[in-house]
Amino acid sequence: MPKRASALVIGAGIIGASVAYNLSKTLPPPIIIVDMMRAGSGSTAAALGGFRHQFSSRLNVQLSIESINILEKFNDTMGVDPLIRYDGYLFIAQTEQSLSMLRYNAEMQRSLGVPVETHSGEEIQRLFPFYDFSGVLGGNLCYRDGHALTSAVHQGYLSKALSLGAQLLENTRVTGMIIDGQTIKGVATNLGTIYADRVVISAGAYTAQLGKLAGIDIPVIPQPRKILFTRGVPSNLPNSFPLIVNVDSTFALGREQNSIFFSDNRWMIQGFDVDFPSEYDEQVYTEAVRRLPPLADLSIGYTVKGLYETTPDANPIVSECEISGLYCCAGFNGHGFMHAPAVGVLMSELIKGEKPHLDISEFSLKRFGERGEREFLVI
Repeated sequence: MPKRASALVIGAGIIGASVAYNLSKTLPPPIIIVDMMRAGSGSTAAALGGFRHQFSSRLNVQLSIESINILEKFNDTMGVDPLIRYDGYLFIAQTEQSLSMLRYNAEMQRSLGVPVETHSGEEIQRLFPFYDFSGVLGGNLCYRDGHALTSAVHQGYLSKALSLGAQLLENTRVTGMIIDGQTIKGVATNLGTIYADRVVISAGAYTAQLGKLAGIDIPVIPQPRKILFTRGVPSNLPNSFPLIVNVDSTFALGREQNSIFFSDNRWMIQGFDVDFPSEYDEQVYTEAVRRLPPLADLSIGYTVKGLYETTPDANPIVSECEISGLYCCAGFNGHGFMHAPAVGVLMSELIKGEKPHLDISEFSLKRFGERGEREFLVI
């Protein structure tokens, strides 16, 4: 096992892989990536690969713009096709307050060049007659939003980092932080000690546990999520339609090639246990059939369960910690895949002592306890 790294990244999911790749381009080898499991087997494995520009935070929109631009060139730069499909995202509102928020967001998003359409409930029903939009007052639609293949993007970043001299240590658990005064010097693992003057915590839902090893509070809270997939697709549906997200009920429904999927995040369970009560499946399936009646003829084929890494304001932490040389890049609230390309660049700039090309101060760890901007469009 290597004894020293120019930078050490804890977590080999999509965020850690992107950070490691961007560091590997300029720092001397090795960049060492450690993961307590297999690379990409945590939240990244459960991610559906959605990407969207529709956020209430200007910085999150900017991250999406940059990340999608990177994904569009991914096949050329990384040699891996991310299989992008622009099927769109449709956010709908059932209350005047939510509709006003969506309209306000659309103006901000358009000011950044995002082609967001605003529609009344009647217009949305005409656009997508197969779905029951009863009670919907209006919504926002963007066809620059869509999906890509999570595993392809993750593998692209990881493989490229390794080709540049990075090293991956799987099944390697960090058991302690080596700190001299207020400066990081390395980490202790179940396989031995690795010395590094730059350490990045990008361990998703497990980030808070690693922060405690350094004596700091990183408010990243695990929150289980579950998505249901049907066995087959009703014959009368179009081959592609936007992911439909109700911002009031939090119910979301979309299509993959051979199944319809749906979820509801009103079940605000916290912790690492991803087992949901049986009522969840019943209630979510009932709502799905109400909105898309042909689903009554289909059964549930399988489910996907995983952990969201949530923060108090639903924004990520992209920041140096109070320990010099220790950084945190986590807490993406389900947006890790879609923002990983841009965040990897920004994090590498920060770690190398450069001024990040976007102002990421609102993602600082120091913001907690202060009054900051909350991200409201979380699925």
